[in-house]
Amino acid sequence: MDAEIDVYELLGISVEASEKEITKAYRIKALQYHPDKNRDNPDAAKVFHDVKSAYDLLSDPKQRGEYDERQRARLAKRQRQNAFSSQRKRMKSQLERDERAARSVHAEQHAREQQVREEAARFRDETLKAEWRRDKQMREHVRLAHAAEGEKAQHAQHAAEVLSEADELDRTIRVRWDGEQTQHSPESLRAVFSQFGELEEVVVAPVSTSNARRRGTGVRPASALVVFKSIAAAHALMHVQHAGPHIQSFERFWARGAEPEAVRSTISNHRFVPAADSSTIDSTRRRSKRIPDISAIDLRQIPGSNLSFADFEALTLMRMRQCVAAESIQGACN
Repeated sequence: MDAEIDVYELLGISVEASEKEITKAYRIKALQYHPDKNRDNPDAAKVFHDVKSAYDLLSDPKQRGEYDERQRARLAKRQRQNAFSSQRKRMKSQLERDERAARSVHAEQHAREQQVREEAARFRDETLKAEWRRDKQMREHVRLAHAAEGEKAQHAQHAAEVLSEADELDRTIRVRWDGEQTQHSPESLRAVFSQFGELEEVVVAPVSTSNARRRGTGVRPASALVVFKSIAAAHALMHVQHAGPHIQSFERFWARGAEPEAVRSTISNHRFVPAADSSTIDSTRRRSKRIPDISAIDLRQIPGSNLSFADFEALTLMRMRQCVAAESIQGACN
């Protein structure tokens, strides 16, 4: 018989059963599992043998006592094991709960750290993009500023070249005033018009009474040619704003009768440099020694100027004096 089999349970009796109860239970089980009555059950012989062994054990008081002692010890051991198992299960459950809580805390902490890293990376990317945009805008601003400065310098250089290449007639203004009321000399005219720029020459034309008689007014107009070193100064005189009475008393005309082409082209391109000082123009440029061919000017095609022969005569005499002075200086240098 297997040592693990509980004989009381096998016979279907309690541990306190008497000998009569044991015998009765044995007879019932023997009849139930007798091999002759259970030919179709291969396990019946084994069970019958176990029932016979259980009965023999319980019929002997000594063997029954030893068996009961072993059973009590086995039961106590099983109870201790069950108690230990329960405690171990509780501890195991607690450990599993603690481990789950720790994993949850770790997962939450990891999630927060991951979120912080993602936000830091996003902030870094946005900062880099913003810095890149600002740098690009700054580079574009600097490029545009350099381009504008270069274009402005180009325009200024072109305007200076255009203005410096203007001939004497383009820089000459003819002024006219009432010769009977006011007398002007070249020095007084210089004092009046030098505020607009450096003057090269001032020539007062001789007064002709024939012009006054032809007009029938009796007024003798006086005129002069004011030659500036800069066409910008001449332009400033022609377009002066808020002029005082000493300027308003003069009628002003371009010597050619119309605004020079250099001034018109410069203004149309928005590149005119107002009232430029003569120091901005190349001071080493030689003045032309050739007397301008003023005879080629058709007086009938000069609108509004009414340039008289006396004015041309004065201009011619002025140029002749300049040529003589230039040749004298050249001869002295040689």
